[in-house]
Amino acid sequence: MDLIKTLAYAGLGLTADTNEKLKEKFEALVEAGKKADGEGKNIIGDFFKTMDATKEDIESNFEKNKAKLEEKFPALKELEEKLNKTKEDVTTKFNDTKADLTEKAKAAKEDLTSKAKTAQKDITDKVKGATEDLTAKAKSTKEDIEAKVTKVTKAKKTEDKK
Repeated sequence: MDLIKTLAYAGLGLTADTNEKLKEKFEALVEAGKKADGEGKNIIGDFFKTMDATKEDIESNFEKNKAKLEEKFPALKELEEKLNKTKEDVTTKFNDTKADLTEKAKAAKEDLTSKAKTAQKDITDKVKGATEDLTAKAKSTKEDIEAKVTKVTKAKKTEDKK
């Protein structure tokens, strides 16, 4: 058992040591990257500037080509307009349906809650009534038994006197 504990602690120590060394190495790499970037190479800044410029060029070329296609094929513009209109219609119907369903779900929840409360009250009233009825019957039965015991006791005393 001690060997298992020793091995477990050794594994835990190895993990902690490795984790610490990885953190140190990561931090050293980050610092080296900042230093290289700060020395005028500005690699990361240039990369993002190039990406932004490329994105703008692509968007510009897309719009130019789109305009040329629409000139050559006027039906494309009509098709795009119809597609956008259909998209708006579908979105509107979806939102209307969602709102309607949300409202119906809320109403159903309120209805079920109301019915549950009514059912709970009915059950509580029935249990209360049954409890009162059983209590009255138990009291009556107790009184009958006490009367019979008293009668039997008097009869026994009378019999014993004879």
